Parts: sequence; structure tokens; C-alpha cells
Amino acid sequence: MNCDPSELRLYFNEFPRPPPANVIKAAREALRDANRYPEDKLVEELKSLMSSYAGLKPENVHATSGGEYAFYELFTRLVRPGDSAILLEPTFTSYEPILKVLGVKVHKLRLEENGYRWILDKDKLFSLMRTEKPRLLVIDDPNNPTASPMLADEDLVREVCSSFGGYLLLDEAYTEYAGYSASKLVPEIGNLVVFRTMSKAFALAGMRVSILLATKQLIESIEGFSPRFELSRPSLAAAVEALSDPSYAFRNADFIKSERERVRRALKSMNGLKAYESFTNYILMRFNYPQLIDSLKIRLMRPAFDNQYARLSIGSKLENNCAVSALRDSLNSGE
Repeated sequence: MNCDPSELRLYFNEFPRPPPANVIKAAREALRDANRYPEDKLVEELKSLMSSYAGLKPENVHATSGGEYAFYELFTRLVRPGDSAILLEPTFTSYEPILKVLGVKVHKLRLEENGYRWILDKDKLFSLMRTEKPRLLVIDDPNNPTASPMLADEDLVREVCSSFGGYLLLDEAYTEYAGYSASKLVPEIGNLVVFRTMSKAFALAGMRVSILLATKQLIESIEGFSPRFELSRPSLAAAVEALSDPSYAFRNADFIKSERERVRRALKSMNGLKAYESFTNYILMRFNYPQLIDSLKIRLMRPAFDNQYARLSIGSKLENNCAVSALRDSLNSGE
């Protein structure tokens, strides 16, 4: 096979192809007015399209920059120094540093391995919530890096939200790959916030467009604090064009899901490696020989949460074939 594993870029969970030509054209044309700040009407148009996509009203939508900034905007409105927050372990790494900067006490609930999935023990969660009385509970669903579903059930989301006086943030960055979302519960549940992004299935990671979905009151609070010009003209133009016909994102998601299962079947056939079920665009792997993660001459992974686990992003068919071949060769030589 004619490929160089060292050139692979399969560790950022990006979509392997650029967005459609019309989306690129919209971003390029927006550069003609790069000397002008974005008009409010562009933001309002984006909010309208985002709300339609999520099945909500524009008043429930805040359009913002990449995930880290979106979390900062949200957390500064919800927590104060000395408050408690609960995170999963493992989880997306950006939550904790922001919370600690804000003076929040972080408590962690360890996920449990169960066959080819990782699960959130509901009883342990409720027990920790009773003990710590958190102002904020953050759950990435599906979880990053395990790629497993966490709540994925509307009644369970309702039960969690009704059990404490703080806010639940559901990070649904991979919702198009997972096939489920709690976003339609936002008008019903006052302490639920849902995060979405256009970095994954919409193939717009470089544009840094994210979405917070919440009650009208919370959105107004966030936008009263936020900078007026959060997103650039090219980012706004690309996002508006993409959401005007989001069908390509669904096709992208279908491609990833198909390739994800094909790659996982290949990985499962290898000795010395366990490939977990995935509801995202990457696969979590556990190595029987942890030293291989450091010695692999493949630019496709970094340790996930300890030195026995690593993630493999799903790329193009060629990239996936190359990665599978390189992994097989490394495992065989490692044995």
C-alpha cells in the first residue's frame, strides 16, 4: 500500500474532506468586506438557521466561537468562586482548566468499563450530586474520549435536571454521528444547556462556529456579557451557507459511520488491541502492550487518559486503510 503513516492526521477528530464548494465560495466572498465588521443581520440569520436545525426558536440560540470560548462564556454566567462542579472521568479536557481559573471546586465521577462501552453509573452520580450540591454538571454525550453514550435518554435527562438546583451542560459535539440529541428539551427544562458545533460533520473546524442552546433568559444573560463581534465574516458566511442546506452534513455523518464500523471490524481482528464501540468519529483502543503507543511510527494518536488507551480518528478510506495496515504491522512486530 503506497502511504506514509507518519503523514497521517488522525488524532484531531476532524472530517477528512473540506466542506462543499458553495460553502467555501461563501466564505471567500465574505473576505471582500473584510474591512467591515459583521452586520447584526448576519448573526440573526445564523441564529435563525441554527434554531431551525435544532428544532428550537432563535431566542434559544447563542452563536459563538469554538468550544473552549463557548464554555468560558457559559461558565462565567453560571458559577462563582467556591461553587462545586461535577465532571466525568475521563472527559473532554477543556472543562476543568476553565472551571479552576474561575475558582470552582471540581469533583469527578469515574466512568466504568462495561464490555465494549463505558457507562455512567446513575446511582453514583446522584449520590455525588447529593453530597457536593453542584452548581454545574458537565456531561459530554457521547463522551470524549471513550466515544460511548452517556445519558442518551430524554427521561434520564429530565431526571438528572430535576434532581439538583444547578445546571446540566450536555456537550453534544458529536450528535450527528451519535444519532440522538436532547436539544428539543431545552424549552421544557430550565436548567438544561446543550452545546453543539459545526466543527465535525459540517467540516468547518477551521471556522470555529459553535452553538449554545438554552432558555431565553440564559441566552440573554450570555449575550449581554459576550463581545458583539464574536464570529468573523467568513465564519458567519460559511455557517449560514452550510445550514441553508445541511444535507451534506448528514451525508458526511453517514460516511463516517460506515467507515467507523469497517475500521472497527478490522481492529477487532488484531491481537493485542481492544476496539470499543463508537458513537463519534473516532475509535477508542486499549493496547495489551502500552509501550506500543509511544513506539508507533504513526502520526495518528496520542494517549487518551492513561498510557494503555488511545484514539484513532476516522479519516478517508485511504487514510483508514493506511492506519489499519500500520497498526497491524506494529502490533505484529511488538509481539
